[in-house]
Amino acid sequence: MYGNDVKEQYNLMSNFYNVLYAEVGVKAYEDEFINQYKEILDELQTSSKVLDSSCGNGVKATALKRKGIDVVGTDISEEMIRLTEEYAENNNLGFPTKKLPWQQLPFHFTEEFDIVFCCGNSISHSLSRTEMLTNIKSLYKVTKKGGKIVIDTRNWDKVLNENIRFNTSNIIEYNDKRYMFTYIWNLNGFNNISNVEILFVEIIDGKETKCIPLKLDFMPFTHNDFILILKECGLKVLKDNFHIESDNYSVILEK
Repeated sequence: MYGNDVKEQYNLMSNFYNVLYAEVGVKAYEDEFINQYKEILDELQTSSKVLDSSCGNGVKATALKRKGIDVVGTDISEEMIRLTEEYAENNNLGFPTKKLPWQQLPFHFTEEFDIVFCCGNSISHSLSRTEMLTNIKSLYKVTKKGGKIVIDTRNWDKVLNENIRFNTSNIIEYNDKRYMFTYIWNLNGFNNISNVEILFVEIIDGKETKCIPLKLDFMPFTHNDFILILKECGLKVLKDNFHIESDNYSVILEK
């Protein structure tokens, strides 16, 4: 279920995905990403290789390449791969990309990556506990012995505890157009398929609006269960910055 549904959802969303980054600015996201993982990135050797396994619009992979790191970008969505290649080219940078879901990674790569990133809340698109185990084991298989896997996720404990139905953005300018977007959460408890409807509203001449509805499926999970899954996959938790009041958290793991 994960493969086709989520892939098509991101393909449909591609024309508006960059709007989500426009309020802060993509360069700010690049800098934040590099600073957040500076400690493990600074440990890399000249010959080291890094995989961004859910590269999205390419901001993180491009940030790694800008830092001089040998990076490969993969994503389940061909439209996300297109955005990645476009963003890298606009920054006069280039690196290999390939349209691949996590489960196919071991068929294309051996244990060759020193760091594997799985960021942007992507792991939440595993739509069952079994599927999440399989996806993380695939990341495990392409990581070198002693290498690291970095996964970040939305804090679903907080989301379900607060049970907020709507989130709305400020007005955002992107490509000479003005937008705002609203998240409508359709939550179904932990370990059950849920979705968020994202309504992109284009504001035309300050008077008219045009609404584009999109949807993403995901499966909320507790922090405790997530850590159990990671350990079940044979991974050692090196750093876990989970806090019940934080919107997101990341886990740094070692194979």
